[in-house]
Amino acid sequence: MNKADLTEVLANKAGIPKVRAASYINIITDAIQDALKNDEKVTISDFGTFTVSQRRAFSGHNPKNGTVMKVPARRIPVFRSGKGLKGALNA
Repeated sequence: MNKADLTEVLANKAGIPKVRAASYINIITDAIQDALKNDEKVTISDFGTFTVSQRRAFSGHNPKNGTVMKVPARRIPVFRSGKGLKGALNA
């Protein structure tokens, strides 16, 4: 399922135009993204939690020519599923 499919499902279930559904999805994803940028945790009850994790820098190898390269430290988003989502998948 991609964003267009999700927009269509939301529009059909809520009985709203696809343009409005797409706008709502954009608002939600932007809000989650802004919170993560500010190092805030986003929890959606029974669905899951979005957090930011710090990856340390390390030395890697370029697969094309085998040279050693330094990969910088970076922040990555992490999603942990909630009890409700796990239960729905394993029911």
